Amino acid sequence: MANSAGAAACIARARTYFLETGAVPVVPVRHGIVQSWLRSRWSGVSCDDLDPPYFDDIDAEGSLERAAKPVLDQLEQTLSDAPVSVILTDARARVLDRRVPYGSLQRTLDHLRLLPGFSYAEEHVGTNGIGTARATRCLTFVDGSEHFTAPLHEMSCAAAPIRDRRSGRLVGLVDITCWSPGDGPLMSAVVCGAATDIEVRLMELGSRRQRTLLEEFRTAERYHGQAIVAVADDLVIANQRATSFMRPSDHSIVRDAVTELLRAGKERATDVVLSGGEPVTIRCHPVDEHSAVVRLSVTDTSRTRPRSRIGPADLKLAGTSPLFADVCAELAMHRQAFSNVLLEGEPGTGKLALARAVHYRYAPEKAFTVIEPTDDVAAQCRADRGLSGGTAVFHHVELFTDSARAAVLDRLDAFAKDTDRVWVVVTTDVGAELPDEFLSRLPLTLTVPPLRHRIEDVQWLVPALLSTFPLARYVSCGPAAMRVLQCSSWPGNVAELAQVLRHALSRRRVGQIQPEDLPEPCYGRAGHVLSRWETIERDAIVGALLETRGDRAAAADLLGISRATVYRRISTYGITVESR
Repeated sequence: MANSAGAAACIARARTYFLETGAVPVVPVRHGIVQSWLRSRWSGVSCDDLDPPYFDDIDAEGSLERAAKPVLDQLEQTLSDAPVSVILTDARARVLDRRVPYGSLQRTLDHLRLLPGFSYAEEHVGTNGIGTARATRCLTFVDGSEHFTAPLHEMSCAAAPIRDRRSGRLVGLVDITCWSPGDGPLMSAVVCGAATDIEVRLMELGSRRQRTLLEEFRTAERYHGQAIVAVADDLVIANQRATSFMRPSDHSIVRDAVTELLRAGKERATDVVLSGGEPVTIRCHPVDEHSAVVRLSVTDTSRTRPRSRIGPADLKLAGTSPLFADVCAELAMHRQAFSNVLLEGEPGTGKLALARAVHYRYAPEKAFTVIEPTDDVAAQCRADRGLSGGTAVFHHVELFTDSARAAVLDRLDAFAKDTDRVWVVVTTDVGAELPDEFLSRLPLTLTVPPLRHRIEDVQWLVPALLSTFPLARYVSCGPAAMRVLQCSSWPGNVAELAQVLRHALSRRRVGQIQPEDLPEPCYGRAGHVLSRWETIERDAIVGALLETRGDRAAAADLLGISRATVYRRISTYGITVESR
């Protein structure tokens, strides 16, 4: 419910006390709001001024927008008589679409720069529905003085995360904003329903596309008798011939090559070298603008390239999974050769930490420079002399301005001509679009795997992360809590795991962390720890059941497996898609 006048005044006083003293107020402010205030303060957000950054490279015509449009249209029509706005953002809290019928509310939101292109991430504008829902991955309502930044105190907002139901990855957020006070339960129910509808439509769009891709894959495998791989944005399917010589780290190499061929818009071939040194010819048959079926042929089986087998332990990183070990070995090999690398991965996977670990393995006495989107990039590029033998990381280059990117390109060219060797690592989120000029200067791409694809590493990551927290000196993770953590899909990856452990430490200062110390979103997961292949299989079955409206026989036909197998897997994975 909306805060009463007395409660609102109490929250306003609590915020003032928090800002003046830095201490958590003892008055009854919701725990989630206080935690958001703390994160906002740690991020250096101004409590008086609102300054959200603007991005001119948002994808306003992507799959999220296509899936959300009918839902937003219906919601806009339903709420046409109410002074509320409906807002859609991407996973970085950048506004993609805004529907607002009232001119006065529109002018207010314009003044607050709650407009397409602006980011309302918590680290930019403090506690707010969109940013806090993104940070917590949970349904969030923020009213009046609960906002960290004063200009937002006249507003109420409720936001819900939108996830890819196959991968668990956050793909966007839907928000309702109105003047304060707002009806929290009603606004929360509306955005929660809208997020669910958008997720279902995303699944339906993806299912149709994947079914077409699978049919093309089966046809190619049937008639060509070669190594066949089907490639989509976040999916690689390989037949037995292909898996006989492809490593997991080769998937990103093939995906990058296919992306370049798809940009050409027709069937073409190209030569690449796999991570083990095998030269391969790729012949690409496009299925649509984002997916293709390719035939692979090794052109010279006698040619090999020695591989460094530096593992995570050698880099003082936690984890033993083969997928993560492959990436560590590949990056270490490229560091030894001073090869420029594009290091991509979902938010929170630890791309910068991995680059830093490799650098300090080989050149701890040399400079390690990180250039962030918020820096004066041109000045940093001019000042990075003396990096001989060191490392320059351009962090989240997809967020750089055009002028900053131009400065980076000039610096990359200068590094290439310089006799003093410098290792360059450029990091981006998976799916970020970079200009061709960047890609031509970064011939090597490595993908840091999401935590759900290396879930066995959770048992090693938990003690490693706890050792970095001062409050965890006398705390360890109990076996029951560890089982809960291992059964999560971790859409926020290692960063989310660290946040969960911080939350647990606020409840447990000594002894072993127990399941009840973990935040609520950790519950309701699978009954056992799923391997990477089990995760893929479960997601495929869920997708087929959703597409066939819970018809298990039809789902079995769609997947090309027996009905008995579908029934067994539904029982094994605890799948609960109901018939409609």
